[in-house]
Amino acid sequence: MQIKSEQLSQRLKQLSLPLVWISGDEPLLMQEAGDLVRRSAREQGYSEREVIEAGPGYDWNDLLQSNNSLSLFAERKLIDLRPAKFDEAARTALQRYLADPNPDNLLLLTTGKVDKQAQSSKWFAALEQQALFCAIWPVKEQELPQWIEQRLRRLGLGIESAALALLVERVEGNLLAANQEIEKLRIVAQGDSLDLATVLESVADSSRFTVFTLVDACLGGNSERALKVLGHLRAEGDEPLALLGMLTRELRQLSAMLVDRDQGRSPRDIVQSYRLWGARVQLTEHALQVHSQRSLQQLLERARVVDQTVKGLLQRQVWDELATLVLQFCNPRLPTPLLAFT
Repeated sequence: MQIKSEQLSQRLKQLSLPLVWISGDEPLLMQEAGDLVRRSAREQGYSEREVIEAGPGYDWNDLLQSNNSLSLFAERKLIDLRPAKFDEAARTALQRYLADPNPDNLLLLTTGKVDKQAQSSKWFAALEQQALFCAIWPVKEQELPQWIEQRLRRLGLGIESAALALLVERVEGNLLAANQEIEKLRIVAQGDSLDLATVLESVADSSRFTVFTLVDACLGGNSERALKVLGHLRAEGDEPLALLGMLTRELRQLSAMLVDRDQGRSPRDIVQSYRLWGARVQLTEHALQVHSQRSLQQLLERARVVDQTVKGLLQRQVWDELATLVLQFCNPRLPTPLLAFT
């Protein structure tokens, strides 16, 4: 049975399946979902807990032994299984476990994200029949303000719009950092509402920008975010030539993908052949829709100018030229004067 994360608490109260399966890549939300299962299990009499860190070389027969062994100290047991790799051996062992589950045990399985292709497989369907499967999805950028407000509301705190905007900017999608800052604000809050001054004084800048963040913003056409990331990377001392190299690599890959598209391949087939996953798939598909071979060649020419500027062959401002490249990457329909250079 598949459920949404917000349904987990209610479903656990009526739990009759031998397996609770939590899947996802967001550390904070995964931890909280696991804590919810463990707390619910204790309340329902699973007073013993066995943690299995199934790393490389783990003998999956041990899982079956744990299922069949009797506890000396408790009538009911929670088996907390955390496989390092959810491969065929793990899936086979789970199917054997579920073929004859001990009614006094509850198995909590925590894995990374299970993609759509895997969810369409026979082995997933077989496991899902006896599992409460809860996929934990990351909080999207546009959802982060609401997520923070809800957290604060649970603590009895409101927040001014300007203070909320600053908090969102400072944590930059890092939910662990956001949760830490919320806990700090709960302690220092004066009254039941947070103002801008309180957030300014309390919250650290937890942004974690990399060149991959920059590339993602460019692929998605988010020029405001791309310039913000570029500014942070500059302030942190990143080398323009290294950033240029990653951007150029992405442009050349997009050009090769467009050749595939012109030969009749679908965007979905193309991104799969380049082994893209997660959010990068959607971002790349967007870039393939808005760019043409002409726009990509213009970008590569712009990249050549940035390269020559970095090396001192052209008397221009390196970061200004790099910013122009980033803007044009985000939006290939920029006015032609920006493209007129020698």
